[in-house]
Amino acid sequence: MSIENILLIIAFIAFVLTAIGWGFMKIDLIAIGLAAYVLSLFIGSLGHFSLPIILQMLAFIAFVLAAIGWKYKKVGLVGVGLALWMASLLIHLVIK
Repeated sequence: MSIENILLIIAFIAFVLTAIGWGFMKIDLIAIGLAAYVLSLFIGSLGHFSLPIILQMLAFIAFVLAAIGWKYKKVGLVGVGLALWMASLLIHLVIK
């Protein structure tokens, strides 16, 4: 079993725990699941850095900060992470 598969299982467990309503203090399980999922996507691509990989790394950092409950004014870090992740997926449409 690869590390990517283990991270996907962790993401699945975090999403299931969120769906059944389980929570612990200020920890955001959705952000943990998203962080594990994004990490599973770019961990295999660390041999070559490109703009999409860098954006995925920034999304991972935003998800981790959201997961531990860190806040910056009224900025939703889950939203920032999702925006960075989508930008990494759409960047090939802009830069060719």
